[in-house]
Amino acid sequence: MGAVIFFLLSLNIKKESYQHIADTARSYFEKRLTAQKSNALTLAILLAQNEALKHALLDLDEERGHQILSTSLDVLKRYTFNKDIRAQVIAKDLTIFARSWDKEYSGMPIEGFRKDLSNFKITKPKVSIETGRLLTIKATAPLKTGYKIIGYVEIISFFESLAKALRQEGIEMIALMRDRFLNVATLMRENPQLQGFVVSNTNYNDFVLKRLQEVDLAKLEQDGLLYDGKYLYVAVPMQNSAGEDLGMFVLALDRKSREIFEKFQEKISFFLSFDKSEFANIIDLWEHPQGNFRSVYDRSVLEFLSKNEDEEIKKEFASEAREILRGYTKEELIDIILQKYRRVPIQGEIK
Repeated sequence: MGAVIFFLLSLNIKKESYQHIADTARSYFEKRLTAQKSNALTLAILLAQNEALKHALLDLDEERGHQILSTSLDVLKRYTFNKDIRAQVIAKDLTIFARSWDKEYSGMPIEGFRKDLSNFKITKPKVSIETGRLLTIKATAPLKTGYKIIGYVEIISFFESLAKALRQEGIEMIALMRDRFLNVATLMRENPQLQGFVVSNTNYNDFVLKRLQEVDLAKLEQDGLLYDGKYLYVAVPMQNSAGEDLGMFVLALDRKSREIFEKFQEKISFFLSFDKSEFANIIDLWEHPQGNFRSVYDRSVLEFLSKNEDEEIKKEFASEAREILRGYTKEELIDIILQKYRRVPIQGEIK
């Protein structure tokens, strides 16, 4: 009797341990995903401030639009952690005006497979996971002349970079889209499929995918986690901007990665949760592109300096920022500082 109680107790402790690991890994993944969304949204908003791009769209000069878009994106890529991105400009009638990666589809209507654009009018920047010909993160910012919206700039960010970053932390990620979206996601029809899902990232781990084929994905999705004797699989729901269920991300943790996440005494969501005010600050970049700076460029340099964690890039930006700020008056610098900190809510008790 005592042995049975001990066995059940041990089983319960193991279950609680796996739940803790799953919660921690899920929080870490969501932090990574949100950072990628934030990065894409910032780039979309910066490109939406490009006056030459606006003029090219108004003049319907597709060749110049492609050149400006490609050149501008190449410059911005130098200062982002995610290099696997593309950009496109969509005209107000939801036809493609220009793409950074090709010239073949100018004038092609996209309304039929982009419900997120056609179902409602986009008046502010947005970022979400959306189906198109591929399942990707899409950040969209309106192009405006005065108060008039003339089109949209869109940054397309892929899941491959996210999977690569997670792999360096010992987590294998497989993005699974429900196969019913293949009528829209035509470029994914040759991707591996399993149990009603389509693998969306191309740099998946073959060994993990083979083991996952033997896992009951419906049960994994329902319970949120499942252990197959080697990997702990963690399910993270995937939704688009309309809250529609697109599928799920599956995180596979081996013994070593489980031990790392098990060491956290509290869910890391407590200190890794993404501050929602960050997205508000990004939207502010679109609504007030210069802020208290003299130009959008000046503000962009300081914004990237504050967000980037790469030491080499920070050195380059710090040098550029010093040159910029030396030309500002004392009053202008005070206005910049006040603008930054007046939006930060003060918390705590006055004693």
